[in-house]
Amino acid sequence: MAENEQRDVTAVRLSFVVPVHNEAEGLASFYAQLRDAAERLDEPFEIVFVNDGSTDESPQIIRKLHDDDDRVRCLDLSRNFGHQEALTAGYDFAAGAAVVTLDADCQHPPEVIGELVKKWRQGYEVVYTVKRGDPQVSALRRAAVKCVYRLISLMTGMDVADQADFRLLDRKAVEAIRRTRERSRFLRGLVRWVGFRQVAVEYDPAPRQAGTPSYTLAKLARMGSAGLFNFSVRPLRLIGLLGGLMLVVALLYAVVALILWPLVGTSLIANLAMLYVGLTGLVLAALGLQAEYVGRIYEEVKNRPIYIVREAVGFESQQAQRPPEPAPARTAPPVEPSHIRLFT
Repeated sequence: MAENEQRDVTAVRLSFVVPVHNEAEGLASFYAQLRDAAERLDEPFEIVFVNDGSTDESPQIIRKLHDDDDRVRCLDLSRNFGHQEALTAGYDFAAGAAVVTLDADCQHPPEVIGELVKKWRQGYEVVYTVKRGDPQVSALRRAAVKCVYRLISLMTGMDVADQADFRLLDRKAVEAIRRTRERSRFLRGLVRWVGFRQVAVEYDPAPRQAGTPSYTLAKLARMGSAGLFNFSVRPLRLIGLLGGLMLVVALLYAVVALILWPLVGTSLIANLAMLYVGLTGLVLAALGLQAEYVGRIYEEVKNRPIYIVREAVGFESQQAQRPPEPAPARTAPPVEPSHIRLFT
């Protein structure tokens, strides 16, 4: 199809995007709950399962669900790209006037979807959820999550504390998200950034029905770094400010050490050595921080796709649009020699 051809969004009013990674044990039960909740809304819907490189029987189960229910679609990614990338794939292929994203472990209760849709019908274009509490999460993990979100809030000015990727986006918001093609994804920040009329809905997470969580602390750190470095350059400014303050402190300390050296006999060489070590550590920290930003620029300029679809099942009957192509790099127009002016 032509790149500028729009998808037909009239046949499907609601799309449910579900990233799946090794959820075979509870997938059928989750589908039954989601199907029942969707049918109660009395709207045409589709369920888009995004298989994010599962190594268990999840792909076969999804294919069986599609065979039994033609409202089920399946995006089979070529490997495990990550939760945020799988959600991005779902947004790219979902055709509904509103798109609801939720996890397949049943901790995002399908019965809350009715409240999300109710807010959408009232005119809200972004309906996100906030967990009241999760007793299944360890105290260490809760503290780590709180610290990550507090740091993101301080550095970026965006409050994403306790938000989940369980949300509803109107088609306008979905299209805005689809136009952001940065490789390091932090959808909670992007949802805040695109704006529109937003409202929160609180919910109590349900117990995980089967399997073990695959969202490790390492993945949390990865998502947190994306939220921090993708939305703010304040860390660079802070490290510069800290460097200036340490330089002033070092100069003052050197002056005081020189004055007191004849009186107390302290080792000037040892003091200067410690100052040198401290300043060197600051320089290396600044270089590491700059390297984090440069590395992200490097990843972006390679212009690799966010994800790769191995197979798309169930989209044949609708006009599924490909992910938007990145805009071509703009180059400056050539300058004629006669237009060159030299200022000395």
